[in-house]
Amino acid sequence: MSGKAYLYENVSHHLRQHIHEGSYRAGEKLPSVRVLSRLFHVSVNTILQCFRQLEADGLIRRIPRSGVIVTPNLSEQKPVDAARPPIPLLPVEVSLSEEILRYMEPYASRPMTRFGIALPGSEIMPVERVLQTFRDVTRSDGLASWHYAHPRGEENFAHQLARRSLNYPVPVTEQGLLVTNGCMEAIELALRVVTKPGDAVAIETPTYYGTLLALEVLGRKALPIPTDPQQGIRLAALEQALRRGQVSACMISANAQNPLGFSMPIGHREKLAQLAGRYKVPVIENDIWGDTVFGEAQLPVKAFDREGEVIYCNSFSKSLMPGMRLGWIAPGRFLHRVLELKQVSNIATASAPQLVMAKLMESGFYHHHLQQLRSHLQCQTRELTALAQQYFPVGTRINKPSGGCVLWLELPKAIDSGRLFDLALAQQIHIFPGRVFSPAGRHTHCLRLNAGSPVTPSIAAAVRKLGVLAHQQLT
Repeated sequence: MSGKAYLYENVSHHLRQHIHEGSYRAGEKLPSVRVLSRLFHVSVNTILQCFRQLEADGLIRRIPRSGVIVTPNLSEQKPVDAARPPIPLLPVEVSLSEEILRYMEPYASRPMTRFGIALPGSEIMPVERVLQTFRDVTRSDGLASWHYAHPRGEENFAHQLARRSLNYPVPVTEQGLLVTNGCMEAIELALRVVTKPGDAVAIETPTYYGTLLALEVLGRKALPIPTDPQQGIRLAALEQALRRGQVSACMISANAQNPLGFSMPIGHREKLAQLAGRYKVPVIENDIWGDTVFGEAQLPVKAFDREGEVIYCNSFSKSLMPGMRLGWIAPGRFLHRVLELKQVSNIATASAPQLVMAKLMESGFYHHHLQQLRSHLQCQTRELTALAQQYFPVGTRINKPSGGCVLWLELPKAIDSGRLFDLALAQQIHIFPGRVFSPAGRHTHCLRLNAGSPVTPSIAAAVRKLGVLAHQQLT
């Protein structure tokens, strides 16, 4: 555990791992408060605080005069927001930029098997169709590609984006959105509008490392909220933070969250939008994986935003072409201020990609492509999961994603995924360690694998090598 973690968090971490690995099974009692106090050399109050956190996470249940018992596995229980609010949480300074850059750099520096960066492979993308559309657009409408676009975006592209909200209870209009240079610019604009340096932002845990990097660069703090690996951020814990005025904003992903892969139940999404409106605390929604949800696309939190408090951010980087750097933001009541910042930062987003994407959407091609993409990604994540289960050590837990192309692996606690990164890199395999998905340096025994490419014999061989390297840390 990182030295930045609080004392009760260290104890919670140890107990959580014992529960996940089966040392204490569902229905079994944990040692008493006094026994644990002596064992960990901490106060009784620290153990009680630890129990409150584990209960908020749904791992234990305290029974009067009977002690503390382990609840059924998270994957087997229905998450409920406990009537008793969780313990107060504390903001954390984010300082992960050097680590993140170190783990990202090898991706493009040498030929290797790329499990590190979350991205569907070009093998399953309509590369030639997109490039041909680029050629057609620049040939037939060259001047439109040449000039600045309006800061809000090219008219037809904005029209196509607005049509995506046709089935939303609260639709997004063409006038209510702006085109951005990818999803990260949208997130940065949102953070700059609704927070200031030193403010705390509520986040899921674990969360996308790009979110943490944005918070660090902008000088914001993170308030990690307990998060269910199948259902998403725990609304009872979040509401307590909102009620106490602990945060200036909340950042979430409701669809195929990176790295856990869950999709939030529709009822939770509607309640989250209601909480944002009730407490007047903006929710920044990163929906970059929303188009990849297996089956049919799900409504985002933005669809239920009646107060204009949800700032919706998205792009086509994951679903079609990362090199287009084409995203958009629907900022709700913050539209005017976002528009001002956009004009100051880079005036407008490039015209040509917008014209191309508008044509692909208008023709129906993009919708057809998504159906194929979802099928490919579902198959690839299933196959990579089977390989990881075959080759990684006993006790490895793998989250079943609802969309996207990443797998979150919880390895036995003796394994350090940072060390595994170095060993794998020597074998020309790129992975991403778990600690950079948490501002407090947690998840050191976890890693994220990209399942964006078809599972070939070379991919299978690389997974087997990773499994061997993981086993070596246990000997």
